[in-house]
Amino acid sequence: YRDASADVFRVLNGNFKLVEKASIDEAYVDLTDDVQKLKDENFPLAINDFPTTHLAGFTTKTEDERIEILSKWLKDCQSDDEQRNLDLVFGAYLVEQVRKKIKDETGFFCSAGIARNKILAKLCCGFNKPKKQTVINQTDVDHVFDQTPIQKIQGLGAKAGDRVMELLQVEYVGQLRKYTLDVLQASIGEKDGYWLYNLVRGIETAPVNSRNLYKSISASKNFPGKTSLDTLDKIRTWCHNLAEDVFNRLEKDRAENKRRAKLLTVTCTLNTNETIARSCPISEYSIDRFANDTFRILKQFNKSPSSSNIYTPAIISFGIGAGKFLENANTKSIVDLFSKQTTKTETIKSTENTTRWQEYEDYDDDDDGSNSEDKILQKPTATVPIQGDFFRKFQKTDEQIKPQPKSETKTTSSIVSFFSRYASNENIPNCSPEKSSEHYTTCSKCQKSILVWNMPEHEDFHYAHELQMEENRSNSMIAPPIKISKPVKRKNEKQKSNIQTLDSFVNKKPKS
Repeated sequence: YRDASADVFRVLNGNFKLVEKASIDEAYVDLTDDVQKLKDENFPLAINDFPTTHLAGFTTKTEDERIEILSKWLKDCQSDDEQRNLDLVFGAYLVEQVRKKIKDETGFFCSAGIARNKILAKLCCGFNKPKKQTVINQTDVDHVFDQTPIQKIQGLGAKAGDRVMELLQVEYVGQLRKYTLDVLQASIGEKDGYWLYNLVRGIETAPVNSRNLYKSISASKNFPGKTSLDTLDKIRTWCHNLAEDVFNRLEKDRAENKRRAKLLTVTCTLNTNETIARSCPISEYSIDRFANDTFRILKQFNKSPSSSNIYTPAIISFGIGAGKFLENANTKSIVDLFSKQTTKTETIKSTENTTRWQEYEDYDDDDDGSNSEDKILQKPTATVPIQGDFFRKFQKTDEQIKPQPKSETKTTSSIVSFFSRYASNENIPNCSPEKSSEHYTTCSKCQKSILVWNMPEHEDFHYAHELQMEENRSNSMIAPPIKISKPVKRKNEKQKSNIQTLDSFVNKKPKS
């Protein structure tokens, strides 16, 4: 299904500039520029160009009725009074063409809705499924809304729709037109009231954003009734199965989109109807690491004795999601961090020369880490701090950096003094476990127990330290021998015999 979705989106992106991927099987397309181009060319249209098009608000039982209503609409749209609907005519034509192309190239049928905004387009897309498309004129919005239940509108489903219906005693969208802006804002809030006031009049301004990548990649499964996961062995098996699925898709995504996920999120629902979600950083791409991290997280909620294989309360649903993607093009590795770059913003001086570093901002971590399949990626600005900031989180907050003695080897840069601060054990982060070892993993380099979510930074520290040691070795190999020459006497140095004290000058004996 995911591969089929990719094929469909490939056709859409090949025909339109602005495509927003709303979910695995839903997209919004901005047709404004394409429609304007057809209008400028006075592109001719005929009824035969709309073989699957319907009008919202009109019920047609036969093909002849559909053609009759559509023919009248096309004629009216070309008159002076209905020019505002002419854009919708050209939009419907473009969508007919791309849907045909999708069918020819992929074999899949698509339904579509054509309107002035995203909410109206989504609403009328479902009016004549499958294999058809529906257009809603702006002049017909009131008529359509009079027959549309509140919860059919995007953003008014579930609890939000129930709240509006309860507070305002309405059932259909059209019934909200009788309320003033002040009443709506007083009932459901200033922002929501303003949005709802415009919506019931067919006004909605959310733009189509060009987004084609998922914000997260996830896999999940339900275990109802007797199939619930009530033993550690069952949980371990499914941790591996779901981890393998997520890993394979992440590897494919990395190859195609040149990006890596940095956060793993585990969500589970217990048979007590309690839903829990926990996240941890992704330190490496591997099935075993994903499975082990997931199992470690799930074990935290086991109330059975540690010696037992029983897991209580049993799990009736759980999933694994990977998110917080960073693109390779914008992500700086630890090697790049220590490469010389010319910049005007930050200068770090060494004993012999000056090395310039480019300053970066921290990556925005405000995302909630949700593993929902239909959330979409907005490209983040992946950034890395400069040298000093990068390891600052390893230092104690109250610890002052002491000046390091000057190195005798002049070819050694200031990075040597930087790493000498971490040479002793007292400056290495305290990684000993406190209470539960389930939150820790063992570092393969120093054999210390590290918090799972601190592991990426800890590995970066080792990597950077190894780079520095290698640089030190190379510097010592190419450093020229130090020539020791005899001390040169200063030219202005006077003979010792000529030096007299003040007393000898004052106490000179008079000549006889």
